Amino acid sequence: MELVTIQLDKERHLRLTLRGMLAFETLTGQSLFKGLDLKKLTMRDVTALLWACLIHEDKELKYEDFIDVVELSDLPRLTEAVSQCIVQSFPEVEEGKEAPLVPGPQSG
Repeated sequence: MELVTIQLDKERHLRLTLRGMLAFETLTGQSLFKGLDLKKLTMRDVTALLWACLIHEDKELKYEDFIDVVELSDLPRLTEAVSQCIVQSFPEVEEGKEAPLVPGPQSG
């Protein structure tokens, strides 16, 4: 799987792992397995999802510390990056099969 590179306090790489999915669910109460409407995400959802996609490379990164390095002006760019990361994390669906658990780019 390709990593999605973003620039924050330093270059970081987004990747959605099971640890990240569980961390997101713990923080927000939302399960990515039940689907996620990218257009209805709150500020907390977006930052929690970004953080959850970063903990694979920095297990010591705390949510409270992470939100201090995100500027409001960065959110559109970061939201697009996390959307790309989510789409890359789930397998493509063959024709005639069930849709992915998390909607693809058409929802972002």
